[in-house]
Amino acid sequence: MLLNVSTYISISHSVTKERVEYVHAGDTGKDVVWDFSNLEANDLYYIKYDTISHLQLVGYDTQKTYKYQTTVDGLLLRGYESPLMRMDFQQPQVILPLPMQFNQTMMTDYQGEGRYSGTHFERTAGTIRITADAEGTVILSEKDTLPNTLRVYSINTAAIRLNKDSCQNDEDNLKQVITEHYQWYARGYRYPVFETVTSSTYYNLDHIATQQYAYRCPPDIQVALNDTVNEAIRLSDLSLPYKGNKSEDGGGGQKPGRSGFTYTVNTNGNQAIITYNLENPATIHAMMVDVMGTIYRDLHQTNEAGVGHTMSIDCTGLRRGQYIIYMNVNGTIYHTKIPVK
Repeated sequence: MLLNVSTYISISHSVTKERVEYVHAGDTGKDVVWDFSNLEANDLYYIKYDTISHLQLVGYDTQKTYKYQTTVDGLLLRGYESPLMRMDFQQPQVILPLPMQFNQTMMTDYQGEGRYSGTHFERTAGTIRITADAEGTVILSEKDTLPNTLRVYSINTAAIRLNKDSCQNDEDNLKQVITEHYQWYARGYRYPVFETVTSSTYYNLDHIATQQYAYRCPPDIQVALNDTVNEAIRLSDLSLPYKGNKSEDGGGGQKPGRSGFTYTVNTNGNQAIITYNLENPATIHAMMVDVMGTIYRDLHQTNEAGVGHTMSIDCTGLRRGQYIIYMNVNGTIYHTKIPVK
């Protein structure tokens, strides 16, 4: 499936998303089946989009106003505003590069400055990596089975500095935020039909909190939008035979925390060695991040249930200081702080 520019043509409308129980994102690769049909909505999320010009649009939810820009290369976030905060990105965040297809990856930096509560200056800088890591079929309900779905995974690592004096530059007092976002785009629908968000916050690399959300925006909500481009795509697809998917196993619908993951981290010379046990098969995504939110190492490993599994992180060439080892294990987040000497 190719995710193209027609996904985000600027029009004015309101969108309702259903907030559902958070679930593990499931497998990567081709011909994956994600079964999210057993999830019940427990809340609603509303957002309204207005066109400012041919290339600019604004999104409003109950907490923030978001300023977007569309380009030939995709969708950018140029800033946001809330009753307490205003942020303007001098180097905008790339929300979605377009066109995009399976196995495509891009990485970009961003930076911004703003004011908090009218009294504090906030600076933020970070890196976003976006990958189309899977494609297949999403099952949302008995009547909503959506083939030709592309999953887009993004990870955003940010460093945030907040001071009364805008000239202060104290690297010893930094907040770090790591956000993982999965979005399932079905052909013929403007917005992700399903998405999950995991956001972990740290202060000087010490963990403060982790929040996880999942949202569903099913077809019956999206077909009501004034969206002639995607309506034409859906009508065109009705004349094509349905080929289905090869896979009979779904990667989605798994609840987090089922891997029975226990671990220790030890340093041996220039290596940080993670030794872990699994009660169930799991995929481990491990990253090494510094106080500025920069990702220095990024590893993936899949193992069957068992004890004594290891993952080695090479620290050669890293400057001295403290680092976070951040681990996502089947949707459950773990973290530890280690020194590099």
